[in-house]
Amino acid sequence: MRRTEARVAEHVIDPGRIHHHWDNTLEPTLRIASGDVVHFDLKMAGDGQVGNGWPYEQARFDFDTLYNLLGPIDIDGAQPGDTLEVEILALEPGEWGWCAVLPELGLLAEDFPDGYMRYFDLTRGDTAELVPGVEVPLEPFLGVLGTHPDQPQTAPPFPPHKGGGNVDTRHLKVGSSVFLPVFVPGALFSCGDPHAAQGDGEVCVSAIECPMRASLRLTLHQRSIATPRFVVPGPLTPRVDAGGFYGSMGLASDLMEGAKTAVRGMIDFVVEEHGLSREDAYVLCSIAGDLKILEIVDAGVWNVGFTLPRSVFTEGAPQT
Repeated sequence: MRRTEARVAEHVIDPGRIHHHWDNTLEPTLRIASGDVVHFDLKMAGDGQVGNGWPYEQARFDFDTLYNLLGPIDIDGAQPGDTLEVEILALEPGEWGWCAVLPELGLLAEDFPDGYMRYFDLTRGDTAELVPGVEVPLEPFLGVLGTHPDQPQTAPPFPPHKGGGNVDTRHLKVGSSVFLPVFVPGALFSCGDPHAAQGDGEVCVSAIECPMRASLRLTLHQRSIATPRFVVPGPLTPRVDAGGFYGSMGLASDLMEGAKTAVRGMIDFVVEEHGLSREDAYVLCSIAGDLKILEIVDAGVWNVGFTLPRSVFTEGAPQT
């Protein structure tokens, strides 16, 4: 049940109490009542492993400690079978962010075997410049929002799990809510992996990774859900809808091959029509473009689409 507004408390979670893996035996960092608000000061993924402007060769990625999650938070009265509602009240990115092509990772790992870094000034306003003439709207969200699963007791941070976790859902912006199943007493909620911008698919395996201040309201509901859900109160992509989109199609009997074909098609278009390097085109697809299932029921052949908003090109974008 939601607590009355008069009884709602606000908390600041200790920013130093970081954990890097899911572990439901961890001692809670904070204990709160249902309906309370928690303020977070979240470190970026790779904090201390990469510095603003470093070449890729200087970065020292440690995947065991890459993610810096705050929590777990114990919600009083939460029991297995309940649902935790997480309302996103405020998200404030830090001053800079990074996006990387990481060897052997990402949708097109075989096409991009070498490491590559891009850095972004997040103090310029509501967009970040990839290269001159290419501006990506800043739409911050948290890549990781999750309740600790009951089994396994411990889990790595990267794949999402039944309690949410690393869901990388760009639509969980300010004003939205995500609903998470509860599997252990107290729910044990954690969050992290802040992003300043990302496309659906995060195809190069990175978003614009950045530090972030966040405020979340955590409310317990005594009902069960089978899988995480979310509510967005308005259009999914209002920042770019009016400018139109470019699109490519991947037609294949395998979902992953269709996705790869669609993204390759968009990379080719961006390189040919806008003169970006293939690496920058791949990064742009990851931070601003969206994978979509355009068609799924036609005799075993998928139509996987990839769309890119035309508005990111600010200087002489072609109209084809």
